Amino acid sequence: MRIRAVSSAAGFGKRASLVREVGLAMDEAADQEAVILWPAPEDWEFRVSRAAGELAASHGVGSVLTIPMIAGSEITGALTFERRRDMPFTARDVEVCDAVAAIAGPIIEDRRKDSRWLPAKIFASLRRGLAALVGPRHFGAKLATLGVAAAAAALYLLPAEYDVTAPVRLEGKVQRSVIAPFNGYLAAQAARAGDQVTEGQILAVLDEKDLALEKLRLATARQQKTRELDRAIAAREVAEASIIRAQLEQTDAQLGLVGEQLARTRIRAPFDGYVVEGDLSQSVGGAVERGQTLFRIAPLDGFRVMLEIDERDIAQIAPGQQGSLRLSAFPDEPHGYQVERITPLARQGEGRNFFVVEAALAEGFERARPGMEGVSRTEIGERRLGWVLFHDLADWARLALWRWQP
Repeated sequence: MRIRAVSSAAGFGKRASLVREVGLAMDEAADQEAVILWPAPEDWEFRVSRAAGELAASHGVGSVLTIPMIAGSEITGALTFERRRDMPFTARDVEVCDAVAAIAGPIIEDRRKDSRWLPAKIFASLRRGLAALVGPRHFGAKLATLGVAAAAAALYLLPAEYDVTAPVRLEGKVQRSVIAPFNGYLAAQAARAGDQVTEGQILAVLDEKDLALEKLRLATARQQKTRELDRAIAAREVAEASIIRAQLEQTDAQLGLVGEQLARTRIRAPFDGYVVEGDLSQSVGGAVERGQTLFRIAPLDGFRVMLEIDERDIAQIAPGQQGSLRLSAFPDEPHGYQVERITPLARQGEGRNFFVVEAALAEGFERARPGMEGVSRTEIGERRLGWVLFHDLADWARLALWRWQP
C-alpha cells in the first residue's frame, strides 16, 4: 500500500516513519482481507494486528481501525482510522466506517483509472483481455474468442460461388414498328398490345372515303382525256395528241398512287408475333399523321435478355459468362443464359447507375413474352467467403477513405 491522503494534512513526507507504519497497517488488513481493530474486543475472531499495535504505539493513540476498500472482487486500498484512549471504537463506529469504505472503494478506483495516461489505459485493457483468455476463469470469453477466430478463418479460407445479381427484362430480338402511311383518320382497330398476330393480319383500318372519291375523280378525268385523244387523232392533230397522251400518263400515275394508298388503309402485321405496344381502341375516328407509330410487334421465336448490372459489379462481367434467371411470372422456373454483349454506356434509373448487358437464352421458352421482368444471377466464379460477403462494404470504405484523404 502507498499512502495517498492523510486527514487534516495538506502534505506529508512519503519517507516519514508514520506514513510507512500506516502503510504496513493497511497491508496487514489487505493481506488478511478483513477489518483490523486494535485493541481487538474479546468477542472478535483472532486476527493478526501487530502492525496496528506498532502504529498506535508510535503515534500515541488508543485505538487503530483499518478497513480494506473493495472494487469489484479485488482489494484496491484501505482506510485507517485513529482515536484517543478515552474514545475507543464501538461496534456502531466500525459498521459506519465499513459502509463508508464500501462506497468509497469503487469511486476512488474509478477516478484512479480515469486519471491514468492513455498508454496505461490501453496496456491495462490488453492485460485484462489476455488474462481473460489465458487465465483459469472467463470460460465465456474464451469460447467467444474461439468462435470469432473460427469464423475469421472460415471467412478467409472457405471458397464460395460468387454471383452478380441484377434485374432482368426480356425483349424481342427484332421489334418492328408499324406506322401510319399517310395523314388520315382511323376507321377501326382489330388488335392491341398483348394480342398475338399472324403475318398479314389486319391490325387497323384507316378511313378511305376521301381516297375513293379521289379515285373516282381521276377515273372520270381519264375517260374524258381518252375521248379527247381519240378526237385529236381523228383530226390528225399530232401535237395535241401528244399532249393528251402525257396527261393520260399523269392521270394513270395518280390513279396508281391512289390505289396504293387504298391498299395501305389496311394496316397489316409484317410477321407472326406479339403486339408489345399500341392500343387504338380509344382513338377510333381520330386523326393520325404520316410516320406516327401505331403498333410495335416482336416475334415469338427469339428473345434477348437485358441485364441491368450495377456499376459496382460491371467490372466482373465479361462476354461468354453463364447465368440463370427467374421471371416474376414464373418464379419456380429457372432459365439459363449466356452473356453476349456489354453496352459501354451507363444509365440511370431508380436512384442507381447501371449498364445494360445483353444475353441470349440458352434454350427455348414457349411461355416467354416480351416485357417480362425478373431477377438474374450471373456466375463469376469462386472467391473467398469473406470477400463475397464484405467486398461491397470494403469498396465503400475504400472510396470514403480516398475522399477524405488529404
